[in-house]
Amino acid sequence: MKNTIIKKAIACMTSLMAVSALSVSMASYAVDTPTINNPPANKLETAQREVGIPVNKDIVLFNVDESQILSPNIIYSYEVTPANISGTTPAKITTYAPEDLDTDGKTPKTGAVPITVTVKSGVLAAISTVGDNTETTTKKEATISFGGTNDIYTSGTTTYSNNNVTKHATNKESVETVDLTKKVRNSMTITVDANKIYDPDYDKEEHTNTQVNGPGVYRYKIEDVTTGDTLKASGIDRKYHTADGDTDKYVYLDVYTKYNEQKNGLVVYGYVLLKDVTDKDNVDVTYNKDTTGETLKVTGFDTESENKDKYNEQTCSKGELTSDAYHTYNVEVSKKTEGDLADTQNNFPFKVELTNTNTVTSLDDFYYVITKDGTAQSEVITNLSNAGAWTLDGNTDTNLRLQNGDKIVITGLPVKTSIKVTETNNTADTYSVSATNLVQPTGGDTTAAITLKGKAADDTDITGTSLSVAKDKTAEMSAALEITKTDKGQKIVFTNTLKDISVTGLLFNIAPFIFITAAGVVLITLFMRNKKKDNADNMI
Repeated sequence: MKNTIIKKAIACMTSLMAVSALSVSMASYAVDTPTINNPPANKLETAQREVGIPVNKDIVLFNVDESQILSPNIIYSYEVTPANISGTTPAKITTYAPEDLDTDGKTPKTGAVPITVTVKSGVLAAISTVGDNTETTTKKEATISFGGTNDIYTSGTTTYSNNNVTKHATNKESVETVDLTKKVRNSMTITVDANKIYDPDYDKEEHTNTQVNGPGVYRYKIEDVTTGDTLKASGIDRKYHTADGDTDKYVYLDVYTKYNEQKNGLVVYGYVLLKDVTDKDNVDVTYNKDTTGETLKVTGFDTESENKDKYNEQTCSKGELTSDAYHTYNVEVSKKTEGDLADTQNNFPFKVELTNTNTVTSLDDFYYVITKDGTAQSEVITNLSNAGAWTLDGNTDTNLRLQNGDKIVITGLPVKTSIKVTETNNTADTYSVSATNLVQPTGGDTTAAITLKGKAADDTDITGTSLSVAKDKTAEMSAALEITKTDKGQKIVFTNTLKDISVTGLLFNIAPFIFITAAGVVLITLFMRNKKKDNADNMI
């Protein structure tokens, strides 16, 4: 099998298990290549029997207008299995012995001779993970959870915990260049017990350690088995898992072991996580062959690792983003009154209903702020239910009773969330109610009328873009509206109109006088006409 070349160096081993490059000619390339002493390869300061190895996971965050948002709620699932190291050409690692490297720990000394060792399949008994189902013997399960109190979020040099109440910076939905630092990160720990590699039964009762496996490099395969339904339910957009065979869902773990001082067991002195887009358990790793290859040292399922063409860079083109992404949107519902008789101080009860057919198994967190009489109230954090629904009803919650100029702004809703708004007329007057929605066609902003439905005063069904709403009757959107990607967020305005009217009774009070005056004019006209006729008849 032709060696797949690692883009940046993989682990440097000790003299007992030293591994090295194919030729001394590679030395000129070694200066810019990390060894096992440098991230993301890890050489332990002190060899240990049991080692916890972190595997990171990132979700890149987006919002329609770059508002800060809460973390999505999702549990990622993983399976750890022994890599299938088999065939006539099993995987090999080629590197240098530590003493054959210069003082920088990277550059091979002049005349240094490379060495090669064969990779071994990982021993499953040595691995333990959080979320493991102990009944399985052919794999270990692991999970990474987001949206809970144990999440970790880093911004600059500050690290936050209790992530489900921490808001995070986002990329603007329309951005062309993605800032990879605007993300949320969590991790899982894979614990490797070297003695269980040495002898998988070493910890059983009345058992004395007997070597079953010797020192060497043991490889494990970590597979992301999170289902499409889980991703969809949490509003996560996954751009990999495409026609290339879903190879980006695999990460390999190479564990470097050697004998302990007593030579009656093993210790771990280093480990490397790596990714290979060809999905070959047998992939070879060569120390610093300066060729752009398909194998890369990684730190897990994170932005640096998944966007491997942009390794260690903080940005990438949106079209090139391969990390999981969480897209969120905002909606504003506001109240407006028009007409000289409209009561600008009356608080009309509103009901806001959110639904998300995608979100059927997650509790996606978002927050809202109600502004009343020009003053923003305290921010409220809430979430969609397991059925993907949420309701705030002003008939029972007096905070959602809006007067002229008041509004509620909901921030950080996952994709495919829809909204339906209902207003109740709690006055004795009959208002004309209409509603509009902000849209942004090419060329500028405009608004579109929303069709409403309700009950007339006699309880007959009415519908239209403007309804006459009597006391205790409602006007509701005839259909839920999907919250869209407009850069200014979805803005829904309910307008109640009550125009001034004619003074009651004035026309009828003066009508008799107008009638008498008009009748008098008619009689005078007829009298004058008849008089002229008589005069004409009497003329000689």
